[in-house]
Amino acid sequence: MSPMRKSSPGTAAPTKERKRCPWLSFWVILVCALVLKACVIYGCMVTLLMGNPSCEEHKALPQGSAEWHCVMGRDEGKGRVWTCCPLGWEPFQTSCYYFSKDIMNWDNSQRNCTGMGSHLVVINTGAEQDFISNYVKRTVIGIRVENYYIGLSLKKGHWRWVDVTPYNETAVFWIPGEPNNLSVEKCVAVDTSQKDNRNWNNFPCIAPFHRICETAATNI
Repeated sequence: MSPMRKSSPGTAAPTKERKRCPWLSFWVILVCALVLKACVIYGCMVTLLMGNPSCEEHKALPQGSAEWHCVMGRDEGKGRVWTCCPLGWEPFQTSCYYFSKDIMNWDNSQRNCTGMGSHLVVINTGAEQDFISNYVKRTVIGIRVENYYIGLSLKKGHWRWVDVTPYNETAVFWIPGEPNNLSVEKCVAVDTSQKDNRNWNNFPCIAPFHRICETAATNI
């Protein structure tokens, strides 16, 4: 009878090692998943205990976005807070702003903003106007001019904001010589052909332009 063949010392170990790896990977994945779930639950519990908006309430922001863009700020009553806007919206002070890439007329622009839980932007201060002007200037490429509708239009001979904020003659930013042609040009847009922040111009409401939507930010 021929002698029994013995395995070389190096052949058995890899077989055992291959058997262990799938079990090791399974437990690593399971532990990581449990840790991640615990962190999410803990974050929501801390938010609730501190009296801040719940995780579900954050979903009420425009577009029902599941992703957020937050910046650190200050609140006189709370100290340091996070100001949060949906991803794709820009935070400034207490509001979130959406600068569209597509174009449509003024009425459709307002309807589009309303559908996202917002409205065409209402500009109340010089600081807000500066923020908007600086942002839209960055969208200009070469000599191309991009106009952005705001929530100001002429109704029954009076300029009116979409949220019924009173029109304040001392807080307006018309291009010198504007508004004009009031019989046909009854809707207002930011005109990026202007170098400074006095860039409001009135146009026919049927003109297709970009738009700026505004809604309240969420502080946490």
